[in-house]
Amino acid sequence: MACGKADAAGSTATAATPTASGNPASAPATATPAATANTGDPGMVVMQKADKSRLLGPENAMWVVMISDFQCPYCKQWHDSSMAKLKRDYIDPGKIRFAYMHLPLESIHPHARAQAQASLCAGVQGKFWEYADGLFANFGTARGMSDVSPLLSRLAKDLALDVPAFDQCRVSAPIASLVANDIAQANQAGVQSTPSFIVGSFLVQGAMPYKDFRKAIDTALVVAKSAKGAPQR
Repeated sequence: MACGKADAAGSTATAATPTASGNPASAPATATPAATANTGDPGMVVMQKADKSRLLGPENAMWVVMISDFQCPYCKQWHDSSMAKLKRDYIDPGKIRFAYMHLPLESIHPHARAQAQASLCAGVQGKFWEYADGLFANFGTARGMSDVSPLLSRLAKDLALDVPAFDQCRVSAPIASLVANDIAQANQAGVQSTPSFIVGSFLVQGAMPYKDFRKAIDTALVVAKSAKGAPQR
């Protein structure tokens, strides 16, 4: 596993591994089986809230799932150069359903799992995307820290979160399970590096320039539209 950059010539686009539901992007972006099994269990309620917090766009739109690592410089590069444009061009107009999935590369990024769990706990309090922005904005700060916990708590405070509840959530078993599920889903989909994207029925790997990423989405949208119109066998 690595974090990497892709250009138009070097990017990878392959058919994504189908899930049991037949939709290659659905499993990473929806609640885990444990989260939906019993909503009366407090831990499962936390998992549901965290899971849903990282979704943007209408439920009936084509999935685009980002597989990312907050300590990966190419994930930051893609986020800084493309996320706002993607929201403007595809998410806000309702063309895609976007989700963020975690693949912390702990062998080279020692804080990545803690950051992933922290972002989900911010999501429990309704601030996943704002917290993700904060993590990428403090990329250099985190890289120079031996213990990232003070930064994680400070970002929560800056967003006016309930910091004691946030800190307790960060080390909770339900949130750890949700990140572990993300890792398993990414491995099942054949992801080899971060950032990677499940774009409709295709797996796109690498931080490609936005103009090329748009082409990948537009192609996948045409394929998805064609598939919907195809006669059932």
